[in-house]
Amino acid sequence: MDHSISIVSALDDVYAGNLLQHGARYQALTEAFIETYGAMPDFIARAPGRVNIIGEHIDYCGFPVFPMAIVPDCLIAVKAVDGSSVKLSNVNAKFAARQFDYQSGTIVDIDQSVHDWVNYFKCGYRGALEAIANTSSPVGMQCLMDGSVPISVGLSSSSAFVCCAVMVTMKANGKLLSQERVVETSVASERYIGTNGGGMDQTTSIMSQPQSAAFIEFSPMLRVTPVRFPNTTPPIA
Repeated sequence: MDHSISIVSALDDVYAGNLLQHGARYQALTEAFIETYGAMPDFIARAPGRVNIIGEHIDYCGFPVFPMAIVPDCLIAVKAVDGSSVKLSNVNAKFAARQFDYQSGTIVDIDQSVHDWVNYFKCGYRGALEAIANTSSPVGMQCLMDGSVPISVGLSSSSAFVCCAVMVTMKANGKLLSQERVVETSVASERYIGTNGGGMDQTTSIMSQPQSAAFIEFSPMLRVTPVRFPNTTPPIA
């Protein structure tokens, strides 16, 4: 049975604690979006990073793994607009704003020899359009990203970014597929930039449940079993 992507309206459906801190971040992202584009975003998509507990580098071979999603995540605020131009900005000034225009029926150009952050978004964008069979007339998008997953430390910041790009492209175009299809699309999309992963990172980011690790099996089909950790907080004397 396929599972739907969760659409929530309250932060306590996403985060277990520090709601004021998370709320301030979402508010800051919304205000930055308005400052950048002059309008409110239609929605904000989220994809968390992950930490692996057991099963390092064996998902490539179809063996089960045991990771869990983490609080640091990728957020992308989005507004669908007329035309086919995609504008992408980042709250981190280190990453310069980018723009590309999609031409109907063409393949999104992704130059693997150029290490540019926009390429990860392009991967998800291209894969999502192919998955929803809309390569003729996708909507334009204004996007603003805020990523809190540390880069290059093994917490899957790039996979979270690609997963988020897949979801925002699908959602903006009115066809958000199931969790399983988003995972499948995200795994395939990363190959456009040369990453041949096995699916652990994307499955954890998309299909994890709150307060639980995820036992992920890939054979004979994708299956995720949430494993809730006991409360080990020591009593107060």
